[in-house]
Amino acid sequence: VSTQSTGFLYVFFATFSHIVLINTGWFDSVTTELGYEMYAEKVDSVPFLPLAMPFNTLVNAGYFVAGAVWLSTFTKSRDLLGLEFCWYSMIYSGIQLARIVYQTQRTAVLDQWITTTIFCHVTLWITSHPCDGVFIRSLNLIPRPVVLILSFFSYFLSLVSPIGFDIALVIHILLAIIVGLEAHSYRGNSKSKAVFYKAMACCVGFVVLKVLDLPLKDYWTPNCLSGHFLSKLCDIGQIYYAAELAYILNQNEGDKHHQN
Repeated sequence: VSTQSTGFLYVFFATFSHIVLINTGWFDSVTTELGYEMYAEKVDSVPFLPLAMPFNTLVNAGYFVAGAVWLSTFTKSRDLLGLEFCWYSMIYSGIQLARIVYQTQRTAVLDQWITTTIFCHVTLWITSHPCDGVFIRSLNLIPRPVVLILSFFSYFLSLVSPIGFDIALVIHILLAIIVGLEAHSYRGNSKSKAVFYKAMACCVGFVVLKVLDLPLKDYWTPNCLSGHFLSKLCDIGQIYYAAELAYILNQNEGDKHHQN
């Protein structure tokens, strides 16, 4: 089995396990945002497109593109974690699309859960490089399966609190940022510094613009540039730059081995 196939099968079965659990109905009481009234984009604003929210719908293709762009690069380098990240991004495109189009509780839950999973994957991917830092060392002391299990069950916080998902997501985001900064500080260069700042800017934009989607509605005229739409562009950007950061760190590792 090729490295690319292994990466795809891992992501497929991981996502499938989420879908199976969600379809048990256990998470039907989880707090999610449902209904077109939760978005600033006007419904049926483009008559010739059979989509309720065309801009928030079509932008999800960007996740597929971001993953596909890096797929061949990580296939050549046989970076399994990189390939898994690419497949997560490409599958996430479909998950996001389903959430926007169908507006159901279970697609919303799947979207939330896979979001934390992807951030966890980024953290594990970066810590897999020979880097140093307090958080990197601490995470490397914990077996990868244990970290994945902890991340998986962190979503269960959503069952006990309306902000359970938000708490889990913030923890995942902060860990990804911290290990990214530690990895760059240890073995990065001017190029990785620029990419890290771009990823950070996209991450901040992703969070802030999504939160301000409805508040901006009264002050922001272009329907195609709603806060949610722009947050999706930022989300796609942070996926792209996270992959680029990991790639640069891997290249630096190879350069150091070559020099030695």
